[in-house]
Amino acid sequence: MAFMRSSSSSMALALLPLLVAAAFFIPSMASSASGTLDHGLDGEALLMLGRFHGWMAAHGRSYATVEEKLRRFEVYRSNMEFIEAANRDSRMTYSLGETPFTDLTHDEFMAMFSSNESSWESEETTVITTRAGPVYEGTGAVQEPPRRTNLNLTAVVPPSVDWREKGVVTAAKYQGDSCSSCWAFTSVATMESAQAISTGRSPPVLSEQQLVDCRINGCGNSWMDKAFEWVIQNGGITTEAAYPYTGKVGTCQRAKPVAVRIRGYKKVTPSGNEAALMEAVAQQPVAASFDYSDPCFQHYIRGVYNAGCSRSGVYTKGACGTTQNHALALVGYGTKPDGTKYWIEYVAC
Repeated sequence: MAFMRSSSSSMALALLPLLVAAAFFIPSMASSASGTLDHGLDGEALLMLGRFHGWMAAHGRSYATVEEKLRRFEVYRSNMEFIEAANRDSRMTYSLGETPFTDLTHDEFMAMFSSNESSWESEETTVITTRAGPVYEGTGAVQEPPRRTNLNLTAVVPPSVDWREKGVVTAAKYQGDSCSSCWAFTSVATMESAQAISTGRSPPVLSEQQLVDCRINGCGNSWMDKAFEWVIQNGGITTEAAYPYTGKVGTCQRAKPVAVRIRGYKKVTPSGNEAALMEAVAQQPVAASFDYSDPCFQHYIRGVYNAGCSRSGVYTKGACGTTQNHALALVGYGTKPDGTKYWIEYVAC
C-alpha cells in the first residue's frame, strides 16, 4: 500500500498490497508555552529541537505547558530516530517521515484513530456493497432491493482503475484527533462517489457528523454497515454544509434536507478473494477495513506499503494483520512495472 499525501490530510489516498480484511462497496503548533527547552541540550539535541519547532510551525501545534512541550519533544525525537533508522534499511519498499502524528506515541496514535467495535458477523464477511438511489422531493420512500445479500461478480476487470481521475472522489478530509470516526468518513466517501457515478455529476460533499451524532457510540468506534443501515432507515443523508463536522458527538438531527439516498448494500464474495474485490472496485469505490497496528504505518509518507517494517535494524517481512481496526475507501488498483500489485486508498486520518 502506498499512501499519497494531501495538503488537507495526513493520509488521504493510498496504495495497498492486495490484502484487505473487510470492505463495503456501493454500486449504481508555534508553542504557546512559556520558557524554553534548550537548557542543557547538546548540539545534536539542539538540532533536533530546531526540527521540532519547524514541525510545530508546519502543523500548527502548540502546548499548554513547558512540561507538555518537553514530553512531546521527547516523543518526537524518539519517533524521528525510529524513522531515520528505518529509512536506512534498503529492504523497505516505502519511506517514513514527519506526519501530523510525529509527536504521538504509537499507543496514542492507535487509540486516536482506531475503530475496533466487533460488529461483524462470524460468517464470511469481506466486502459489502450499497446502491445509490435517486433523491426525490419530500420524504417518499425509495424502493429497496434485499439489503444484505451476497454479491458474486464475474465481469472481466480492467488492469488498472483510478476513480480520482474520473472526478468522482471528493477532496481529502481530516477526522481530527478527538473522535474515532474513520468509519463515518469512509462510509460517506463511498456514498459520495456512488452518487457521482450514478448521476454523472460532481460528487456531493456529505455529512459525516450526521452519522456520528445519530449512530450509537459515534465517536467510540462503529462500522460502515451500521452507517449504511442508518442512512437507509433514515431515508437519506444530508450535506456537510447543512450539518458540518465538529469531531464530537452532538444531538442527532435527522430532519436535515436529504442529499443522497441509498437503496441497499451487499457483500462481495467469496471472502478474501482479491479478484472479486477488484471487480467491485472496478465498478466504484469500496469501503474497507484493515489492520493498521504496524508502528511503521504511523509514519508512512510515500511508496508501496507492504506491512514490512524495520525496527532497531531488524526487518520484519510484511504480513498484513487481520485485526479490523481502521477504515478506508479503496478508489482504485493497479500494478507497478516491477509487478507489484497495489490498491489506491482514501484514508481520513
